[in-house]
Amino acid sequence: MLFAANGSGKSPVVRMLASALGFPNNFRAEILERCNAVVLHAESGGKPLTIRRALETKNGQFYATIDFDDDQTEHHSEASFSGALFQLLGLKPPRLVSTKGEETKPYIATLLPLFYLIQGHGYSAAYRAPNSFIMDQFAEMVRFAFGLNPKHSFEVKKTLIEEKSALEAQTRKIVAAQRVLEYQSRGLDDSDSNQAALQLRCENLVQQIEGLRASVDTKGTASSTLSELLRQKEMQIRVRQLELFELQNRVAGIETIRAEIDGEVKTLSLNEEARGVFTSFQEICRVPNCGLFLGSSESYGKNLLYLKDQIKDLERNSQRAEIRAEQLKERLEELSAERQNLIESLESPSTSGIDELVTAVQALTMQLVDAQSELARILGLQEERSKLFKLERERDLIQDRIEGLTNTARGDHAFNDLRRKLRELTVKWMDMLDTTSVSRNVDIDLNLRFTFGGETLETIGSGGTSSTTSRLVLAIHAALLEAYLADKTRPFRFLILDTPKQDELHTADLARYLTELERMCEANDAQLLFSSTEYDHPTGKQDKRWLPAYRGPEKPMYLGKKSDLLSNGEGGRAPHDGA
Repeated sequence: MLFAANGSGKSPVVRMLASALGFPNNFRAEILERCNAVVLHAESGGKPLTIRRALETKNGQFYATIDFDDDQTEHHSEASFSGALFQLLGLKPPRLVSTKGEETKPYIATLLPLFYLIQGHGYSAAYRAPNSFIMDQFAEMVRFAFGLNPKHSFEVKKTLIEEKSALEAQTRKIVAAQRVLEYQSRGLDDSDSNQAALQLRCENLVQQIEGLRASVDTKGTASSTLSELLRQKEMQIRVRQLELFELQNRVAGIETIRAEIDGEVKTLSLNEEARGVFTSFQEICRVPNCGLFLGSSESYGKNLLYLKDQIKDLERNSQRAEIRAEQLKERLEELSAERQNLIESLESPSTSGIDELVTAVQALTMQLVDAQSELARILGLQEERSKLFKLERERDLIQDRIEGLTNTARGDHAFNDLRRKLRELTVKWMDMLDTTSVSRNVDIDLNLRFTFGGETLETIGSGGTSSTTSRLVLAIHAALLEAYLADKTRPFRFLILDTPKQDELHTADLARYLTELERMCEANDAQLLFSSTEYDHPTGKQDKRWLPAYRGPEKPMYLGKKSDLLSNGEGGRAPHDGA
């Protein structure tokens, strides 16, 4: 405990402690001119730790040394210093995302505000760091301190970018595969029944060809086969003609429906123009944007969009029907030519039995080739459909991975458990501080924003209740510390309270709060550093009282020349005795 009057130099001493741990050197010019460095003696894992931090006066360059376990390292940047201290404490800082979307890592100065409340503005917010350059910095520092996965991991972001690129590439593959599938499926019946019928047809055609070759009555068998082929050809022509007729009727019907929809679109447009004219009449709508026809405008937009979508669907159906009609016309011409050849072969008196046999075999072979080609197209279509299914399945897997990467915070059970624990502990410490007129319905979101009955700390503070804000901030940090100390292996086992606003807190409430903090720290091998101007908290055998030890012009001071050092009887314990 540091206890002295205002202006004795308590806050500079506490800030020097923070400075030795990596905080910026925010000191008055007098201190920067007369002090070269701040030296912190501590222990980590039972081994001595000494940190010496230079106090720069002009260029602001960082320089510090760390002596630990008979090994000294020098550091010329805050990043190097923080990395070495984290390593010494057995912590592995995560790769995080900065507010600019770039890779960054936490510093001691971004983590320390969880355990250090600086005088003044430190008691107005749950988290106040010298710089805020990490995305969702408060939540990330709590996650880091408690050994939880980061909310915005740079590795995750990098992986997310790669997965989104993979998703775009996969979507392009799917679109290409869909086009191939649509092209190959035009005019093709790939149903199981048609496939079975084609296979049976191929077998029958092979048998007929073999029968013709083995037949003794060549002319009779050939004539009979040609007659059967002619009958089949005429049947195929009738089926194709009927299908063409139905397609032509469908196209004509589509054009009729499209004309009707175009009429509805024109009617909607006329209604919208009429609405604009009515709106311009001041007798009807005196105030600009009066909203009288707002429902009509929204209805117009929705109906117009619906009708345009219908037109697009009709156009697509019409195009498919026209393509199929062209295919049917071409096929009808081929079938008519084949039919005519068969008629000529049957009716020509000069045609011999051999010629009829050759014609019959050629016709059967052509039908066999057509059937086999259609079967091959069906098999190719099935392969393309299987390929498309695999591509879509892979896209689903990529989307699942992206969803998993973007919803890590919602699926973080350990962090959600911590939030629930902090809610309970915050209410406990609010009661310890006798925090009145604030709801005990505490909620903590994924960014660790505390709300009390829906009110944030900023809202409560802006209402002129700064005393309540201080109590809430103290309660939040006590809750954080209690939850943190539950794990005996965590290294930052201290809480630094630099002169709480005692004019805003009742002495009895502050005493009760500090006493409970002392008990918690004693039970969990932790330390409490408290500086005070008015409230002299009682100390026990395990405590240290650090009083100002240098003679000042009006009162004892914490910093001074050796010649001004007071005896133990005049002032307090010297810094090197009480530090």
